Amino acid sequence: MTEPMPSGEAREQELVRQYILFGILFHAVMADAGQMGVVPLKLSYQDVFQELSRWAERKHQQLRRHLRQLGCTIVSARREDYAYVVHYRQRGYLREASYIIEVLRAECQELVGAWVRDHHQGEKRA
Repeated sequence: MTEPMPSGEAREQELVRQYILFGILFHAVMADAGQMGVVPLKLSYQDVFQELSRWAERKHQQLRRHLRQLGCTIVSARREDYAYVVHYRQRGYLREASYIIEVLRAECQELVGAWVRDHHQGEKRA
């Protein structure tokens, strides 16, 4: 029988997941923005991509700082076949987390949707 995970450790694991998620989102938006430059469009969406990218990068950096304050640092993160494998140091212990790429992709899409809704509501208030 395994012991329940302390809430602090579970919170740090969730922060690591969010850190990875926002990092992937930032890079995906930049890659997609580059691809859109290749295809001639009627309008330029570069400002939208830049704003979304800056938002994701800001969140990524905030999470990095917060993790450091908690004594947690990312050692490595890489894609392996169907998973994204992360090694991080948590209070002196080296830990590994593995995330399914398709799940991360779906979660990134949810983040984009949340960003659009928040951005749209901000315009309604103005």
